[in-house]
Amino acid sequence: MTGPSWMPAISEIALDADSRSLKCRFLVPADLPFFRGHFPEVPIVPGVVQVGWAVELARAHGLVTGPCVGIITAKFRRLLRPGMRLEARLERSAPAGQLHFEYECEGAVVSNGRLQFEGGHD
Repeated sequence: MTGPSWMPAISEIALDADSRSLKCRFLVPADLPFFRGHFPEVPIVPGVVQVGWAVELARAHGLVTGPCVGIITAKFRRLLRPGMRLEARLERSAPAGQLHFEYECEGAVVSNGRLQFEGGHD
């Protein structure tokens, strides 16, 4: 997947047969542009970027349409740093237009949330 410069390179994408969920893996590279300001000495992935990754992945693979209009819930349980290998799981769910995202590292959930989209399909 080619995307914005703030997206990591995605590998091992598995989209389910009915296009309601996907799993993928990626490495958080050290050269992502937001690390220059967040924070140069101890870089971490901002929560808004983690949400952005979920939105981009979901759109690129047809899980959602329309703009993201809200964050229903989001929990950032562990700092994401360069060099971490993550597994992402995204699932479109009822009610229509909602997307659940979860990032896992070494078997532990590091962040998750539910987003609301306008005009999403069900």
